[in-house]
Amino acid sequence: MTKLFIADIDGCLAAPYEAYDLAGLNALRRLPQEADTAPALTLCSGRSYPYVEAMTQALNLTTPVLFEAGGGQFDPVAAQTAWSPHLTDAVEAKLRVVEDWFMTECVPGTQISLDHAKRTQTGVVSPEAGEIRALRPRTEQFVAEETPGLHVFATDISVDVVPPGITKRDGVEWLANRLDLALDEMAYIGDAETDLEALDAVGTSFAPANADPAVQARVDHVTDGTVLDGTLEAYRYCRAQNAA
Repeated sequence: MTKLFIADIDGCLAAPYEAYDLAGLNALRRLPQEADTAPALTLCSGRSYPYVEAMTQALNLTTPVLFEAGGGQFDPVAAQTAWSPHLTDAVEAKLRVVEDWFMTECVPGTQISLDHAKRTQTGVVSPEAGEIRALRPRTEQFVAEETPGLHVFATDISVDVVPPGITKRDGVEWLANRLDLALDEMAYIGDAETDLEALDAVGTSFAPANADPAVQARVDHVTDGTVLDGTLEAYRYCRAQNAA
């Protein structure tokens, strides 16, 4: 039985910088209430707390959600936020060094902007994929020389620097412990490099048709649909498997 279905946001519920599919989000909101065999629904996103909290409210979620790639956990029923135990004062100091470098050396003269409101990681975003591709190796070099121990992840629109112990897999394990669930009772859909470890950890893994080829090669199922259509397809598959 799949008792919990976890969805990434960018690339799985919405395409970055594009309008939301409100009808599709409303369909996803209703699905957990339509059958006893439907798994609970939650989120695991690299986005900051305010964005993930808003998506939580839009989907009427009651299960705790993960933000900042597992660095934080928000309980929408208790309205309480918890932070990863791996976030220490020393780690935060390293992250601020990287953040200052982003702001002074990377942002000026580009379309890159700081990914604001994050605490357990730091990162930048840009609508120009070429800027992100060029920035990743620069960031990897800076981190290796100035803040060793931190890790660099990238998508088509972002570069993120995160501490050890704060990944989506760590977040999923943290959530499993809180909910007293086994990892093989969870399903996860993700589209990017940052989702790979979490996809490997759960019982059933999905990628939407728009996912990175490396992600599609690692999951149990690649959906026919892209973005939200793919997530709806994956959720319905889990519900049907539970019913069977």
